[in-house]
Amino acid sequence: MEGQLRKTGGISTPHFIYDAAVAYSDIGPDQRLSHGGLLRILQEAAAIASDERGFGPKDLPRTGVCWILSGWRAELAARPPWRAHVRAETWPRSLDGFFSERDFLVWHGEELIARGASKWVLVNAGTGRLTRVTEAVRGAYDVEERSVFDAPLLSNGVTPPDTPAAFSTLAGRRDMDANRHVNNIHYLDYALEALPREVFDRLPNTVEVVFRRQILEGTTIRCLYALTEDGKHQVEIQSGGEKPVHHAFVWFY
Repeated sequence: MEGQLRKTGGISTPHFIYDAAVAYSDIGPDQRLSHGGLLRILQEAAAIASDERGFGPKDLPRTGVCWILSGWRAELAARPPWRAHVRAETWPRSLDGFFSERDFLVWHGEELIARGASKWVLVNAGTGRLTRVTEAVRGAYDVEERSVFDAPLLSNGVTPPDTPAAFSTLAGRRDMDANRHVNNIHYLDYALEALPREVFDRLPNTVEVVFRRQILEGTTIRCLYALTEDGKHQVEIQSGGEKPVHHAFVWFY
């Protein structure tokens, strides 16, 4: 289903509306929207919202830049069933330096079922390096400085020494996205495999991810589970040997 800019009194607002149906791939064993399904919907809403503003994948030959996700938080308060209609509302909350923050509200009818926040970095597609948000980029978006969460996104984690790997796998072709590295949703898939069964069977409402370094095809990754002092279920995704490469931290709480 197509998204659209929300209008009030004929005036466009920063809010973009993405209408979708909960797909079969979005549901869990109980046939209701999963955290992974929610993240897919948020990712699609963000991608189309930027595409509508002239900074999507189709615009890469002209702009030479792309948005890469560096972290997000998603709180799933209610879980509609397969084929339920949902409406994702999203807007950029900031555009400054190398970064943009984007927030989300997701509705099922008149019920608010989920909230989300995300942080993105602008990358030069030719060099792969961060590039500053120019006036041309900033001018393409309308910013609304309204946050759906009071607390900022987490920035890093610490895994206790000698924590054993709870899950290991090889990042394969199936996991790659258009940027030729593991799509962010698969980080959640990896982390779920590392959770103790009792945690997985009763997942908390909120999942949060901070991305540290991309995972390329053929990388052997391992997931280390730990319970933090403040009660978060944390999974670190890393690779390498004595000097590990830290790819991401995922928290469930």
